[in-house]
Amino acid sequence: MSMLLRSAPLRAAKALPRAQQQVRAAHFENVVDHTLPTNVTNKPWLAIKLITFSVVGFGTPFYAARWQIQKSSGGA
Repeated sequence: MSMLLRSAPLRAAKALPRAQQQVRAAHFENVVDHTLPTNVTNKPWLAIKLITFSVVGFGTPFYAARWQIQKSSGGA
C-alpha cells in the first residue's frame, strides 16, 4: 500500500509540463524625451491624450453607476 502512495505523486510531478523560459527581446534606449512609449516631443498632443485617458478611465464607473440607477428608476 505504501508503494502505491509513494509512486502516485512522482508520476503526477512528471506529467506536468515544464514552464518554458520566455525570450525577452525588448530593448529601450534611455535618452532624454524618449522614456515613455509615445512621442513626448509634441507636448500639447501628449497632454490631450493623457487628459482623455484619465477622464475616460476615471469617469467610466461613475457613468455606468448613473446609467444603472436611471435604468432601475424607469428613466425618471
